[in-house]
Amino acid sequence: MKMDTAIEEQTNSLSWLADCWLVEAPDTKASEENPVTNKAVVSLSIRQLVDGFILSYKLEGKSPLTIDGHERKLKRFVDYLEQKEITQVTPEAIRQFLGHVRDEYKLEQATVQRYFITLKAFWRWAVDEGYASENPTTKVKLGKAPQKLAKGLTPEQVKVLFSDLKDNRRFRDVRDKAIILILMDCGLRVSELASLKIEDVDASRGVLTVMGKNSKQRLARMGLKTQKALWRYMTVRNSPLPWLWVNRNGDRLTSNGVQQMMRKLGRRIGVPLHPHLLRHTFAINFLRNGADTFVCQQALGHESLEMTRRYCQTLGFDDVFKTHKEASPVDNAMRKCS
Repeated sequence: MKMDTAIEEQTNSLSWLADCWLVEAPDTKASEENPVTNKAVVSLSIRQLVDGFILSYKLEGKSPLTIDGHERKLKRFVDYLEQKEITQVTPEAIRQFLGHVRDEYKLEQATVQRYFITLKAFWRWAVDEGYASENPTTKVKLGKAPQKLAKGLTPEQVKVLFSDLKDNRRFRDVRDKAIILILMDCGLRVSELASLKIEDVDASRGVLTVMGKNSKQRLARMGLKTQKALWRYMTVRNSPLPWLWVNRNGDRLTSNGVQQMMRKLGRRIGVPLHPHLLRHTFAINFLRNGADTFVCQQALGHESLEMTRRYCQTLGFDDVFKTHKEASPVDNAMRKCS
């Protein structure tokens, strides 16, 4: 009798769960024809599926910056669709959305491409999970975005910036100097900088342990001037938090806080500043000062050489001339023969 009651309670519980998720009993014959109907959840809206997609990315350990970017783009997509189900989305609807965000937000083609990359990732996930039988993004083609040269600060702008980073005792100035020197000397992404903890600093070697994209760890060396700036910051830092960067109240300094600081500094000195510009500056000057592309790739945390090569394209004839003086095939061959 007790066993019958337990079975009845379990059946009622499963029935309630099915009602909550709008589950219909799958037709066996239909399931054999279409594998998607084997999935338990068959009536979720795009909005619900986006939540599942973001949750999957979090469980896979994707970087917060990647997750936030996908989430913001997909939210605009959901708002544009107005509660359509995933089976109702056509390639034409995707084309119309991409045209809408381009015109509404005055986006460049490269940014529209990033929206499209997000949609493709979402649909791949939906198909793999069985929530969609077809991927409409495969039928959408976008023109290639023009390849722009990666530009960093000019030597004149660097001189103006450094002249403003005066040595004084104000906490904010000491901290900001350390941040800017690390960004320019190590080529960190702003998210990597903001996620640094005190335990990530090896002061004896002048090395930072950096957590990059897709939870890939790498080491970054600091020059002596940067090490001194960081040491100076640590002498005025007063916070029990494990995070390296804090504000004057002792609270954690976020990526957004770093960006705001740099915008204010840029307006004050008349030089447009943002964290990624300093990353570009690092890469260009790292190559210009003798590093090869493979070493630069490792320093930047790039998964491939494709992005690193963009910095090589920025180098001009003066850089080629300087290198050729040392690497001339004929001159070096003659020296060996003489």
